Amino acid sequence: MTKKELYEELMKLVPVKPDTKNFSSTLNEKFNDYRKNIESLDEVDRPDQWDELLKRVKQLCDGIRRAIDAENMGKRHSAYAAIKNQLDGFKSRTAEIKGLREYAEYIYEIPKGTSFYRMREMKPHERKGMKVKDIFHIPFDKRGIVPTNRYSVPGYPCLYLSRYVYGCWEELERPDFGTIMVSRFESTEAIRLLDLRIPSKEKWGTDMTNCLIYFPLVISTMIQVKNPEDNYKPEYTIPQLLMEWLISHNEGSPEEDRFIGIAYTSAQKNDDFNFPEDSFDNYAIPVAKPKMRSKSKYCDKLKGIFKATKPTYYDLEVLRYGRGDDNGAFGLSDEEQRKENMRISQFGDMEDLLEKSKKEALIIKETD
Repeated sequence: MTKKELYEELMKLVPVKPDTKNFSSTLNEKFNDYRKNIESLDEVDRPDQWDELLKRVKQLCDGIRRAIDAENMGKRHSAYAAIKNQLDGFKSRTAEIKGLREYAEYIYEIPKGTSFYRMREMKPHERKGMKVKDIFHIPFDKRGIVPTNRYSVPGYPCLYLSRYVYGCWEELERPDFGTIMVSRFESTEAIRLLDLRIPSKEKWGTDMTNCLIYFPLVISTMIQVKNPEDNYKPEYTIPQLLMEWLISHNEGSPEEDRFIGIAYTSAQKNDDFNFPEDSFDNYAIPVAKPKMRSKSKYCDKLKGIFKATKPTYYDLEVLRYGRGDDNGAFGLSDEEQRKENMRISQFGDMEDLLEKSKKEALIIKETD
C-alpha cells in the first residue's frame, strides 16, 4: 500500500474499542495488525534502513508486552523496567537508523500564551462561590481522594488539561452540559511535553520514520476501558508506567531536558461532530515534588506556569454576555470546515465567552 493508504489504515487501529477478549489478547491482536500493515508498505515509500526500523518496532512491541505480563504477575518493578528500557533506548538504538532524528523528536513544545481548558462536573449547590483552586489539581492534604486515572495512580495529584472545551467534555464521557464548570488556563511560559499523540497528517508526511517507531505506544495508551466500574483497569497500565518514567526522568535530568507532562490523544476519539483532529489533544501534568510535610496544598511549579479564569458554566455566561445569531460559513476546505463546525458549536461558544473573562495568576490562599 502507499504511504497515504498506510496512514489511513493506522488511523483505523485507534482508539481500541473493548471486545470479548482479555486486555493482553486485544493488545497483541492490535500489534499484529499494526505490523502487518507497515510490512505491506510499498517499497518505493519505505524509508532508509527499513529492516532496522522493523526491528525497532518489534523491540518496542515486545517491551510493552513484557511490561503487561510483569504487571499481570504482580511484578510492578519489572513492568516499569521494561518500559524504561524502551524509552531510554529511543535515542541510543534508533540513532543508528540513517536519517532518523534523535530523542528530541518525541518532544512537543507549546509556546507561552497558549490556551487550555479544564472541566469539572459540579452539583448545582456547589457552583456558587467556586474559586480557581476548586478546579486546580486536588490539594496535597486530600490526596486520599485522588482516584486512578489513565495517566496517574491513586494518591498522586495530576493536572489534566485539554486543548478545547470539547476535548474536556469527551474525556469526562459527555456529562450533561448543564452540570459542568469550566476554566481557561493560559501558559505563562513555553512548556515541553512528551508527545504521545496520534501523528498528524503533516507530521506523517515529513517524519514517517519516527511516527512508525513510536506508534505502538499510541496504540497501547488508547485502549478504551472495558469495565469502568472495576478498581483495577489494565488499560491504564502502560500510560501510568509512562508517567512514572517521566517523573523519574525529570528527577535525574537538568531543567532543559525535563518534561512538564505528557501530550496524548483521548481514547474517546470519534468523529461524531466532525471537529478538527487536534480537538482530542489532552495533557496530563503531574505535580512536581509534592511536599508531604509542607503546609502548601498546591504545586508551586504549576501555579507559576499557568494562570486561569474563574470557573464558570455555560448558562451563566450566556446570561451575562448573550449570543447573537451565527450561521457559520460555507464553501470552506475540509479542515477549515471542521474548525468552523467547532467555532459555531456550544463548545466554541464557551471558549469565546472565556476569552472575555479576566485571567488571574494562580495565587491560591492556603487558608481557603
